[in-house]
Amino acid sequence: MSEQDRVSIIIPYIRPVGMLLCKDAILSNSGVPKEQFEILTAFDEDRIGCPTMVKLMVERTHNDLVMFLGDDTVPQQDFLLNALKVMGTFPDGWGLVGLNDGVQNGKYLATHWLASKKLLPLIGGEFFHTGYWHCFCDNELTQRTAKLERYLWAVDAKIDHINPVIDKQLQMTEDYEKVYSPEWYYHDQVLFWKRKQNNWEGEG
Repeated sequence: MSEQDRVSIIIPYIRPVGMLLCKDAILSNSGVPKEQFEILTAFDEDRIGCPTMVKLMVERTHNDLVMFLGDDTVPQQDFLLNALKVMGTFPDGWGLVGLNDGVQNGKYLATHWLASKKLLPLIGGEFFHTGYWHCFCDNELTQRTAKLERYLWAVDAKIDHINPVIDKQLQMTEDYEKVYSPEWYYHDQVLFWKRKQNNWEGEG
């Protein structure tokens, strides 16, 4: 196993039970030796938000390859193995691989992903732009890496995304209500379109 095959898996969380469920599923379902990856978790005590948490956690990682998962995700069998297989199909072996969370069929949106840090100088130094509060950061990441021809979607890298916005039978918690509120959604939607019009420069 070479250094370039090693992965740092980050899980920013506000739901400890969900984080532990995700962590257990990683250990059970990665499909690769446990020595091939590290798992980093961090509690968002001050509710600084997912984009900023991802940025801070990436700075703590020890490997070039970083995988982002949430505390509302449960990775399925061979998810990491299959994501690494897709990563290996890039001509020089690096880019962004979107994981299949089962709800973005046809969009192939990188809600959760495996990425190389080699992308960072090409996309502004952060995977999720920290101007976003919660939404649309994955839209920007997907579109920017696709334009660079550095994006692939891994249909067999399956992740169960246990989210009440997706599954209406689940209870909507206070945190979910906040991050998916009309105010937050509108802020991020406007920021996305302004940044896109300005070729992803500045805050719009």
